Amino acid sequence: MRKTFSLVMVLAVALAAFVVPVSAGPNAPLEPANTIKEVMKKAHKDGLLKKVLDGQASAEEKTQLLDLYIDLLEGVPSKGDSNAWIMAAGRSMVAAGKVVVGREGAVEELKEATNCKACHDVFK
Repeated sequence: MRKTFSLVMVLAVALAAFVVPVSAGPNAPLEPANTIKEVMKKAHKDGLLKKVLDGQASAEEKTQLLDLYIDLLEGVPSKGDSNAWIMAAGRSMVAAGKVVVGREGAVEELKEATNCKACHDVFK
């Protein structure tokens, strides 16, 4: 029951990121709370991702990482194909969500999904 509730909450947060306010119109761009640069700093340079991967993060910190990766998905990279960006950032977001709900193998999936060089070569 708890895992089901947690999964529903993660999916609700993820879906909420894609809901565009009615007053903004159907073609309004998404506005992330953090820019891609801010996500990289908070999640990677400040060590939040490492803490999650090392199993040292609290439930709140895991959720914070998921929220940052939702912002990442909503961001627009400096270069590269937008569909490829959605796939790469979406993979990180889904992996972080799996960590939040405690899926088996989720930490390993998150580690693979957050390969810095793979994204930087294409999008930075």
